[in-house]
Amino acid sequence: MTTTPALRSTVYWLVSAPVLLETAVGIQWDLARIPYVLEILGRLGFPAYFATILGISKILALLAVLAPRTPRLKEWAYAGLAFVYLGAAACHVAIGDEVGAVVTPLVLAALTFASWALRPASRRDPRPLPLVGRSRPVAAAVS
Repeated sequence: MTTTPALRSTVYWLVSAPVLLETAVGIQWDLARIPYVLEILGRLGFPAYFATILGISKILALLAVLAPRTPRLKEWAYAGLAFVYLGAAACHVAIGDEVGAVVTPLVLAALTFASWALRPASRRDPRPLPLVGRSRPVAAAVS
């Protein structure tokens, strides 16, 4: 099935919106250290200052994903968001939390991967890094 650029762009923004919204809300909640966040971090065994680290990291990720003409930076931002969500799910599994506490970050991770995969050509790195195991000439690696 062939998709039009307009349809692909629409789907990209539909799957990206929940991730971007959660990241924006998460920034405020983390930096404000609201009781809900502190309770979860405490239950997971993290110190309260970890909320500040997460909040600052999410600011950088949100700016990178939304900023124009920064395709390599977007790659790192998407990776960071995926680590946050997959790490959250793993932490909830590790302490035996209920299924809902695990599924929510997994859904956000899936939406993050979908957003990454569906991003328009203008948001993709025109020279992606080679796959593991492949080598490229040294001149290409340093240019």
